[in-house]
Amino acid sequence: MGEVTIWSPLACIKNPQIELNVALIILNSSLAELGDKLKTLWKTARFHICADGGANRLKHVSSTEYRFTPEYIAGDLDSVYKDVLLFYEKQGSKIAKFSDQNSTDFEKCLKLISKHEKVTNKQFDVVYVLGSHGGRLDQSLAILNTLYKHTKLSETPLFLIAPDTLTFVLPPGRHKIYVNTGLEGSFCGLVPLGEPVGSISTTGLAYNLNKHKLQFGSQISSNNSFDGSDFVTVDTSDYVLWTMSTL
Repeated sequence: MGEVTIWSPLACIKNPQIELNVALIILNSSLAELGDKLKTLWKTARFHICADGGANRLKHVSSTEYRFTPEYIAGDLDSVYKDVLLFYEKQGSKIAKFSDQNSTDFEKCLKLISKHEKVTNKQFDVVYVLGSHGGRLDQSLAILNTLYKHTKLSETPLFLIAPDTLTFVLPPGRHKIYVNTGLEGSFCGLVPLGEPVGSISTTGLAYNLNKHKLQFGSQISSNNSFDGSDFVTVDTSDYVLWTMSTL
């Protein structure tokens, strides 16, 4: 039947002392609504990268009480303010400029993380990405496309954290997602991404799927919720997007 992949996506927020090698990417979207999630993940992470204009956002939420200084600012650098770039350079941040216009700044940050892993000969256990996927639809779709492409190429979990939502991609196979931290909200969904899902079954949801097919133009599983179990199981034949609300 194959092994079951265990997912605890909110573990690092619930227990910031957890012993994991975590990388953190800051996208170019508002951080003000993230509250303590930003501080918690910043403390937990061992490698911090701002995706271009994400540095502007980070400096905006910094204060004399809590100053965030990333190891890198990466991208084509067309969005970061010059004074912000100079400020962080003086703080010790390194600048990684990429001229490639065929990849997003998010993807450039993932390339930098991969390079860091090769240099240090140590893999990250998980990569968290802070940034809303609301606002411009084209940018939101680009973020989801990057999640999809990464999951097809890498086994390292990649979790997208928005102020009230957590999103990631499940590869084909059997999965157990823990939803018992107390940080989960009320809704969740399973959405085909990049390809139809030929067969998907679940437990732990208010409206479970039983060998359903998901695809745009037909059915997707949106506005679902939990049944009170500690975990949700998903058995999927194809890549599928899991999203859930958070507190």
